[in-house]
Amino acid sequence: MLSDKDSAVIRRYGILNTNIPRTHKFYGIPFPGEYLVAPDGRVADKVFLPSFEDRATASEVLLKDFGIPSGSDAIEIGSDETRARIQLSDSSAFSGQELAVAADFSITPGWHIYGEPLPKGSVPTAISFDKAMVAQQSFDFPKPRPIKFVALGETLPAYTGDFKAIGKVLLREKLPAGEHKLAGELKFQECNDQICKLPQTVRFEIPITIQPINE
Repeated sequence: MLSDKDSAVIRRYGILNTNIPRTHKFYGIPFPGEYLVAPDGRVADKVFLPSFEDRATASEVLLKDFGIPSGSDAIEIGSDETRARIQLSDSSAFSGQELAVAADFSITPGWHIYGEPLPKGSVPTAISFDKAMVAQQSFDFPKPRPIKFVALGETLPAYTGDFKAIGKVLLREKLPAGEHKLAGELKFQECNDQICKLPQTVRFEIPITIQPINE
């Protein structure tokens, strides 16, 4: 724990927590976060959250940057042509912590699912979690490949083969300790050069343990 008079170092790093009013006793603290420093001293990544009550987990950085989960079992979902393997960065966490999510996709040869942006009437691939346990969430999909569809007379963004998407979820505060299911859904639409199937929504649940907070 270092002394930082008038938050001088915090201000130089640009991480002063501006969500805390000047009149609050905690004014001057930084946004909670972590830096990932490479062996050569370069900052390879950073994770910062808006509230001093929320915290990132080390497992989030390990999964996002190195593909290494921390004791979390993956679930597999999908359909005939699309498979997705979804995994949390850790199988347990405290309320208010942020976890990473990895989704490994595998598409049957000859088929594709859509990315964004899409014209009205087509369904882009998306993963979302129910809000019962999640306060904030986001998912970063790789850039889709533009594919020309002669039958449609259009070029649309699509995914083929194998690819990975990385997301993050911020757990709600004051979740009861114990075993839970982090529920969500995967939406996608499968097409080939001849046909497009109806859009699909696949529900899933990922086991997670909420650890008790000793006060």
